[in-house]
Amino acid sequence: MELELKPDFDRTLERFEAWWKCEIVDRPPVTLGVRSGKPAVAVPEKKHGNWQDYWFDLDYRMDQAEAAICRGTYAADTFPRFWPNMGPEVCATVFGADLEFSQPTAWSKPIARACRDIPSLKPNLDNPYWNAVRKLIEMSLERGAGRWITGLTDLHTNGDLVAALREPQELCLDIADDIESVRTACDYVTEAGYRLMFEDQWARVRAAGQPCTTWTATLHDGPAYVTNCDFICMISPGQFERTILPSIVDEMRQLDRNIFHLDGPGALRHLPALLALPELDGLQWIYGAGNGPAARWVDVYRRAQEAGKCLQVCCADMRDAEMVARQLRPEGVWLDVGGSYSREEAEAFLRNVERWAAGKGWSR
Repeated sequence: MELELKPDFDRTLERFEAWWKCEIVDRPPVTLGVRSGKPAVAVPEKKHGNWQDYWFDLDYRMDQAEAAICRGTYAADTFPRFWPNMGPEVCATVFGADLEFSQPTAWSKPIARACRDIPSLKPNLDNPYWNAVRKLIEMSLERGAGRWITGLTDLHTNGDLVAALREPQELCLDIADDIESVRTACDYVTEAGYRLMFEDQWARVRAAGQPCTTWTATLHDGPAYVTNCDFICMISPGQFERTILPSIVDEMRQLDRNIFHLDGPGALRHLPALLALPELDGLQWIYGAGNGPAARWVDVYRRAQEAGKCLQVCCADMRDAEMVARQLRPEGVWLDVGGSYSREEAEAFLRNVERWAAGKGWSR
């Protein structure tokens, strides 16, 4: 497909399709920030009475997003996209919870007194929060037609959804006191809600002829998502495998492609169980603030490569990306490079990535 803001978008899509299979078209995918020489587009300031009013002012949020997207420079495999965000716990609203809003995010108000109550909660997409997600997707598809890609909202499901309905601390107690009810609750929200929520968004994007992207800039010409569960940093491997892992596997089986978002050193204890899954295509390892750079975690990336998984490597900067690349095979590696660079710096970096992909090493 053609994008006004990214004329070589089809090539980027090809690189990501190869990446999912741990293959290379011409080089691995690279995303990085290139400083824009375009003038800023002014969006009139608007005051809101509270943060909820701001989050539900969809026209204003779309104006802000459009201005930022159109000012961007899309070098390498960075592409223009819009993410319809209503906070990480919006899935809880489908099962009856309300959200509280702050400037950067939103969180749910738990409604389940026990995990055993959760299977009685019937999913309903016709609520103000999910309808806002739908509206943002529709607005983005209309405004961005031929200019940018519209993504899917943040789906924190399985154990994270149960924690949002129950409250994380209470869920920890349930795992200690009534572990079978936790497995039942995770299975229920997955069976009742995951496909319903995913397909409601994906059908709209697919009907517009667009590939699938998410809150992280993956691409696939079919249903794909970042599977995840941040709650698992609080439980043991045995508890994870008895309660939440089966519902994660069920989600993976409903997708053509998936990459797991493993968040923080506390979650690394679950890496062996995840890498053993034939349903898992890739790994996004987020080491967290104060735990970088990416080069510190080469062993994690190597273990994923040995398991046949693709990788999103979130690098601090170009130097960090180089240090990681020197120690990994290029097949199945996506270098997601932090920082902001000139076009000349970006082009020099890409030449080195091409040398690495061709087996010629990394030039200084």
